[in-house]
Amino acid sequence: MNDFFAPALPAERVLSDRLRVHAVKGDGMFPLLRGDRDYVLVAPIHAYSGDGIYLVDNGVGEDLYRVSSAWDGKKSLKLSRENERYQDHIVSIEQFEAGVLAIVVADIKVRDERFLREGV
Repeated sequence: MNDFFAPALPAERVLSDRLRVHAVKGDGMFPLLRGDRDYVLVAPIHAYSGDGIYLVDNGVGEDLYRVSSAWDGKKSLKLSRENERYQDHIVSIEQFEAGVLAIVVADIKVRDERFLREGV
């Protein structure tokens, strides 16, 4: 996925109609991402696309999960969060694809909130 020798992507790639910014909510991905402070850049998808962090409709709202392949006798996925207070979940690929909304392509860590609050 990460190629050390790959050429840098031009900044214009981030300004795509296909990508959207999503605010991180809650503490599920803490300390990697801070709820109500950080954002992620996501690409809408409707199917599992390999290990990564995904935005999923979990039935009570949208949330971020680290998703990886799991083997429990059948093809399944493990949904986990960075915050150790939350339990992992094993789901079928079909269950996952029924709720997946997007895959995270970049983290946006807010360093100085003043400019976001002022709308500059």
